[in-house]
Amino acid sequence: MRSLRNLTLREYVAGHGTPSFCNLAESGTKAWANIQGSTSFKFGVYFGRTRSDPIRKYRFSERYGQNPKKAFETVKIALLYLVNFGSAERLDFESIDANPLSQLFKAKIRSLYFPDLFLAVCSSEHLEMLGAIMRFRPNLPSSQYQNHLLKAKRQNPVTRRWSAPKFMAFLYTVYLRPEPIELPIIKPRTKKHRRVDFEDMQKQKSEIGRRAEKYALWWEKARLAGAGLEHLICKIQDRRERPGYGHDFLSYSTDNERRYIEVKSVAKLSDAHRFFLSDNEHQTSLSTQHRKGYYFYLVFFGAQGIPLELQAVLAYHLYPKAEMLPSSYEVRFDRKWLK
Repeated sequence: MRSLRNLTLREYVAGHGTPSFCNLAESGTKAWANIQGSTSFKFGVYFGRTRSDPIRKYRFSERYGQNPKKAFETVKIALLYLVNFGSAERLDFESIDANPLSQLFKAKIRSLYFPDLFLAVCSSEHLEMLGAIMRFRPNLPSSQYQNHLLKAKRQNPVTRRWSAPKFMAFLYTVYLRPEPIELPIIKPRTKKHRRVDFEDMQKQKSEIGRRAEKYALWWEKARLAGAGLEHLICKIQDRRERPGYGHDFLSYSTDNERRYIEVKSVAKLSDAHRFFLSDNEHQTSLSTQHRKGYYFYLVFFGAQGIPLELQAVLAYHLYPKAEMLPSSYEVRFDRKWLK
């Protein structure tokens, strides 16, 4: 607090090319939480240029004051209040959120100064989305969502041992997936017309198919448990004996979001990997009802036929990066009998 009270305008602003409070709060702690992307006006005052004015000078948001000095004084007071609120014995979340600093900036400041109280998710939109997924009470202050997420992390037997950045990475990967997802899958280098051995294909399916399905079911239950969704494990539906559904298991990504799982044992060829896909599975995976929740659970095996790895991939993300070749057709016809 003593350092904050003595903070000068030059020590605060970004843009002078030397370490400053804002530099450290943004790029210097990017690994903790990324608030880059919005303009430097989120700091209230900064030193630099704009698109319409190439001259480097102090610039400020007029809601904080009519000149850089006044704007900085207002921002500094807000910063001191923010840190004071965070150190209070009982947190007043509404007062914390009423702080005039920008949402991204003050949310990150909270998490940096009080990492045991606030998770470093800074976007109010993301906080509301995660709050709904975690079934928190709606319309809470953003700071309270940050606090509740950290409590949820500690209450889960798996995530309580994780660091805050690891927990955040998990939340963003599972629940706030960016588009498009970069997959470690590329098209094979050469296109080859292979002779299909249907007997071998059937043998492979019968020998390792059950192992892949058993492994995938165990993996899915572990995923739900790790996400704090243990109550959904009992709702997983086994649809392997009903091929008309076009998938093996029905599970959930969230309480209200279904996950359609098609398990595929992956074979390693000399130049690529492959699995077999029926037309019904293909059509189901692209249907309006299933497309955003249809996953291939790709199971990779070791030399002894033991499942070693599972990669969950949305079908419509995989198709553009894969090569699809027909392996069989059903030929249907009727005969006209002559009298």
